[in-house]
Amino acid sequence: MCSLLVAISLLLGWNLQNLAFDFEFEKFFPNDHPDSRAYNKHVEQFGYDNDYLHIILEREDGIFEPEFLTLAAAFERSLTSIPDVENVYSPLSLQHVIKSPTGLVIFPLIHTDSPTDYQIEQDSSRVFGNPFYRSAFSNSGDALSIYLHHAHFSDQLRGEKLLNAIKLKAKEFGISNIRLVGKLSASGVFISYIQNDFGKFLIGSLILSFLLLLLIFRNFKSALLPFLISLLSIVWLFGLMGMVGLKINLLSSLLPPILFFVSMSDAVHLMNALKKSQALEGDEKIKQALQIVWTPTLLTSVTTAIGFLSLIWINTEPVQLLGIFAAIGILIAFVITFTFGLLVASITHFSAERRILEVPDSWLRILIKRKRLILAVCFLLVIALIPGITQLKINSYLLDDLPPDSQVREDFEFADEELGGSKPYEIRVEVSDTSRSIWDKQVMDEIVKIEEYLLNEYPIAKVQSPATIIKYLHMVNNGGLNENYQYPESENSYRRTIRLKNRIDPKRLDKLVTEDGQVGRLIGFFPELGSYETDIRNQKMLKYLEQNINTSIINYRITGTTYLIDKSHELLSINLMKGLITAVVVIGIILGFYFRSWKLLLISLLPNLIPLIMVAGILGWLGISLKMTTSIIFTIAFGIAVDDTIHMMSYYLQNKDPDPVKRMNKTFTHAGSAMLITSIIMSVGFSLYLFSNFGATFYLGLFVSLSLIIALVIDLSLLPVLLITFKKNAS
Repeated sequence: MCSLLVAISLLLGWNLQNLAFDFEFEKFFPNDHPDSRAYNKHVEQFGYDNDYLHIILEREDGIFEPEFLTLAAAFERSLTSIPDVENVYSPLSLQHVIKSPTGLVIFPLIHTDSPTDYQIEQDSSRVFGNPFYRSAFSNSGDALSIYLHHAHFSDQLRGEKLLNAIKLKAKEFGISNIRLVGKLSASGVFISYIQNDFGKFLIGSLILSFLLLLLIFRNFKSALLPFLISLLSIVWLFGLMGMVGLKINLLSSLLPPILFFVSMSDAVHLMNALKKSQALEGDEKIKQALQIVWTPTLLTSVTTAIGFLSLIWINTEPVQLLGIFAAIGILIAFVITFTFGLLVASITHFSAERRILEVPDSWLRILIKRKRLILAVCFLLVIALIPGITQLKINSYLLDDLPPDSQVREDFEFADEELGGSKPYEIRVEVSDTSRSIWDKQVMDEIVKIEEYLLNEYPIAKVQSPATIIKYLHMVNNGGLNENYQYPESENSYRRTIRLKNRIDPKRLDKLVTEDGQVGRLIGFFPELGSYETDIRNQKMLKYLEQNINTSIINYRITGTTYLIDKSHELLSINLMKGLITAVVVIGIILGFYFRSWKLLLISLLPNLIPLIMVAGILGWLGISLKMTTSIIFTIAFGIAVDDTIHMMSYYLQNKDPDPVKRMNKTFTHAGSAMLITSIIMSVGFSLYLFSNFGATFYLGLFVSLSLIIALVIDLSLLPVLLITFKKNAS
């Protein structure tokens, strides 16, 4: 047995080197949702709308300065030589076109090759007076956007190479003030925080937990066993993940603390039973300990694993994998506890301690004397916090988990405030009658309605669409004057305008209309509003479109990564809550069969539901929104907290003393001691995550710790009162 355990540990430990981190947000999209299917079809035709970078160049005294313009233009041209860059454009590389009696007159939109003061003045006036160009410049005129489209990355290292190459090019051309806004820059910093927290807080939790075990047990061997069981559980699970090639993402990075503390609970209950055993010989001591902890530990492992497995009903791959591997890890911890743990116990003498960490003898007397007060306080707390639950709303911000002083967050906020927005927005339009084309005037009339709503009512500061091209062509056809950048209303004017389409640089049409002319897109950028506010604006817009768009001419749909990310947060938050309810129901059914009493079933669930209600109420009163990273806290907290309740009730019911007070005293002596140890270690361990600058990690530490503390207080106050009262009534 020992050789087998060592061999498995070495094999799985070797595979830890295969672990990698995943940054593809698209995997969080629901697999079979209609919006996901529409998005996948859209990607096939137009590519990923998130494969871009806004390269923002700043100059404090304004960007229209000869030397700066020359360097910026050279920098832009150099970017095309970087691997994985597909195309680059900005006002620096655009040409201004005017139709004259002799033909098309083409000249640089901005003169960048040793421009004269007169040219700079003319270029500046032309650019800032035209919304087609103006959106690429900051409100103050001291920043310019260069738009870069890159290959779609599934490997973060390629993304990092691209970002570093861009920064190196900027340095070569003496451009110091540069901001990079896009998925690559955001995902890179997310991965960085996940990696740092994954390693730093896992190691910190290991060290802190071992020190607490050493302090509590006051014996090195006694502290080492539960520590090694937890460590082996993590090595086995993540070695297995590395073996099958799974990557660590935002959700799976939560597995180490979950598994560490669940396995710690199993090990501490076993250790406590060994120390409380009155037997002197090793085999007899193990036998007595198993009689106490085997059944409740098996039950807690199965129920907690099933609770996490309920996540597989959520049709999102990262959530399903979290549920599956959390369940596998919990069962691995059980196997290691009762193989490796018992193997060590059989060869190691664990002497009984007079006092480890126990519930005070006077505590039960206080409970019995104050049981009405305890019931009243619990009831009033729940009643007071329930209104807070009604204040909860689902709302997420893309970079909300990053610290305020994060450079990436500052860059995105700069783009939001100065350049109209950092988040891509996309609407897909299709002709309803395939005999028509996007370029037909009747079709374009409908597209213009959508574009005008986006620009004026939504509002989105910059939008590009087939209608944008028509407005530009109309301007070209009418002397290139800014005031003529508008949609041609008459049929004749439209017909004259559309003739120019094939004579214009095709880059202007790139990825706006499919080759067959049947599908078009409206793309733009808008500020981070939060998913809640964005959804309100989307619903308002859809209502307007429903009333004003002729669907016999075109069909429309909001799509794109921003929409899917917001939608995913909403669906995940709702589904995680549904998963929690499912877990409660399934665990309740199992406990009902085990206890063979619906009253005991209610008693077992109540101490674990109250902490969740309280935490939800606190979240609501504090104005903290539900999102993926906060919704998952409830599943984790319930899965961990229910363990102690089951251990306590199992020991209480196993004891045959007819006096419920004496039974509870013995329960406090045995199960209560282990509950105190595990709850203290877990709550202190999770509290370590409060030192994280990453919001997801911080909230995990804060609210799981709070849930565990509340659950411990309820288990040591309300639960004993309910059990004693139930027994008296039953007798």
